[in-house]
Amino acid sequence: MTIRSCQHSLYVKQMFDRSSCTYTYLLVDPKTHEGAIIDAVEEQLDRDLKYIGELGIELLYIIETHIHADHVSSAGLLRQLTGAKIVYSHYAEVKSIDIEVKDGDVLPLGQYNIRAIRTPGHTNGCMSYYVDGMVFTGDTLLIRGCGRTDFQQGDPKNLYNSITKKLFSLADETVIYPGHDYNGNTWSTIAEEKKWNPRVGLQKSQDDFLQIMRHLNLDLPAKINEAVPANEGCGTNFKPNVHISDNFSMSELYKVWQQENPDTLIIDNRTIEEFVAGHIPHSLNIPFGTELQHLEELKGFKHIYIYCHSGRRAQVALINLTKKGVENIKCVSHSGLPEWIAMDYPIEATR
Repeated sequence: MTIRSCQHSLYVKQMFDRSSCTYTYLLVDPKTHEGAIIDAVEEQLDRDLKYIGELGIELLYIIETHIHADHVSSAGLLRQLTGAKIVYSHYAEVKSIDIEVKDGDVLPLGQYNIRAIRTPGHTNGCMSYYVDGMVFTGDTLLIRGCGRTDFQQGDPKNLYNSITKKLFSLADETVIYPGHDYNGNTWSTIAEEKKWNPRVGLQKSQDDFLQIMRHLNLDLPAKINEAVPANEGCGTNFKPNVHISDNFSMSELYKVWQQENPDTLIIDNRTIEEFVAGHIPHSLNIPFGTELQHLEELKGFKHIYIYCHSGRRAQVALINLTKKGVENIKCVSHSGLPEWIAMDYPIEATR
């Protein structure tokens, strides 16, 4: 696992699934705590939720670089559990997604923009994503290698053009984060791959590349018959073994708040900076990612309600707490404090 974090840079956590040699990435704006996850693996769902909670991430996007053939995505589950939106290439033609992106489309993330770069070849629906001097290439460009082209509408000519005309046109210092690595490498740069990539670097011609790709003679991925159909449906055949809250509205929370029941606790799990700027009177600030530090305190209440800005952080916090035995807890999902304010309910600031 590697982390790229500078004071004014996008925070990136790189995580590894050993069975499929897949890299998953968490991208976080350190100022707003808005985040995205790229190429999440179903078997690593608990790990990813743990980090989302610990890092206090309000997950906005679940990004897939392509339809994977070697692992089942946890995209559908993450959407259920966090409220984040699933992002796929328009050209992948995946069902039941939230955002289709085409070449050049932008996903805003706090103070950053994630730009989609269409890079077909490994599959017809491959999309790379560029942000803050980094490019997440999926299976298109690997470290000293590239994706195969012998299934899922693979096309070696398209792959050659995607790498040499699109990815290699990025600045030489651009950091490459690939979808896989089988040799212990974690990242590279455009300059390195132009010079040292044995398949497509060293100014290899398209004919040279085609000859290399035609003679790879690789076995099919072990999970291809399971993974491709599941991922065409965002992996939603899998059901989570965790509690998912019903949609509890701000109007319902207002009725609870009016009762002033000492056995009831209302939690604001936004950051302390957000809390002091304005919150529901008498609510307790437990910032997202710190809720497990309050387990014993929370078990003393009969009814607990949790809210944030949009409902995403509250949903993940609820899951983390219910897995640790905190019962009678609900979250205000799919809405948050802006709705409370819009309804002209009381608000308190502590500046």
